Amino acid sequence: MTLNKTPFLLLLFTLSQLALSQNNTSSTYSRYGIGLLNSKADASTAGMGYAGIALPSEVYLNKLNPASYSAMDSVKFLFNLQGNIAFSNYQTSSDEQNNTNANIESLGFGFKAGKNWGMGFSLSPYSSIGYNINGEKYILGTTDKYPVNYYGEGGISQLSWYNGFSIGKRLSLGINASYLWGSTDVIEVSYYPSIIGETIYNERNYHVSSLLFEYGFQYHQPIGLSTLSIGGIINMSTELDTYYKQRIYNDITSDLSTTETDVNNLFIPLSYQGGLALQTAKGLTVAADYRYGDWSNSKLLISGGEARNTHGGSFGIQYAAQRHHRSVFKRMHYRIGTFYNQQYLTVQGKDIDERGITAGFTIPMRDGSRINLGYEYKETGTTDAGLVKETYNTIKLGITFNENWFQKRKFN
Repeated sequence: MTLNKTPFLLLLFTLSQLALSQNNTSSTYSRYGIGLLNSKADASTAGMGYAGIALPSEVYLNKLNPASYSAMDSVKFLFNLQGNIAFSNYQTSSDEQNNTNANIESLGFGFKAGKNWGMGFSLSPYSSIGYNINGEKYILGTTDKYPVNYYGEGGISQLSWYNGFSIGKRLSLGINASYLWGSTDVIEVSYYPSIIGETIYNERNYHVSSLLFEYGFQYHQPIGLSTLSIGGIINMSTELDTYYKQRIYNDITSDLSTTETDVNNLFIPLSYQGGLALQTAKGLTVAADYRYGDWSNSKLLISGGEARNTHGGSFGIQYAAQRHHRSVFKRMHYRIGTFYNQQYLTVQGKDIDERGITAGFTIPMRDGSRINLGYEYKETGTTDAGLVKETYNTIKLGITFNENWFQKRKFN
């Protein structure tokens, strides 16, 4: 057995960077609830509009459904690293701002743990918070105003253990057990120089942790030389163990007040997803997914918004012309897709929805490794009611290393 140490070095480097990096967004809408939710999709699946609930993990790690891990090759050990760079534009009715965020999205690996059992682990952000908002407040009892700044940074990380089990030739069942943890700093800075000659800081540091369980299935039905697949997952409602430390201080006499308080009724709600996929012998794959989240009773950390139930959908197409051709260009996979998601909050009576298109391609290596490149254009929010319309152009890069770790070699 030959061991390539390069993936190990990359794994350790990425693990340290991902553990330290939390500020993955600059969106004003990340200040509500637990932040903006991150997709678990691999860069290849992201190129298909994030559709892939019914697709098996034959040549890549499909983290959208734990049941997919049962399809892994018995002699393969897959490593996956993924990152992105997002060019964002934030627009109000009177102003405009551009930002750039580059992030490591996830790392993961998977292997066949038994004849009918595929296993994998991944580390990725579950949600992201990052904003900087300038505003004003009225001085109590007057029509005069003073400037206020709102800052937020942090989010929730997710360490996942995927397990997929084959039940016969066509059915697979899966379970993903995840540990969620993270912290978020929320700071309100009030500038009173013209009133009392000082600046007041109101800082809250939230800490959350919990276990999250996800269950999935896939069923694959041959139709001639093609395969029709159906898949589904369900996330059970999970209460987050949450508390915050509040500190009020100024720039002159330091601490004015310090308290620690538990937060009740902050949870991740019941959600489920379903998908269909058709894979043909001529290299064409068509996939479609539907998503639902029961968020309406969730508690938001910041006032000013309301939680709501969510619906969403994805559709994507992949074409792999000649999988076994000598030319790398003719072995490449090409993708296109679209998606629509309702975010779990409304602000100022306005629904915050997102919609986008995606595209991408894969460069397959001779050893089975893959380089995945994807592009996403996304719009969310609105300029109505004093809100912000956000536009994103995101480039995704994913690298999957394919190692023959469990292959027995014969010697003469």
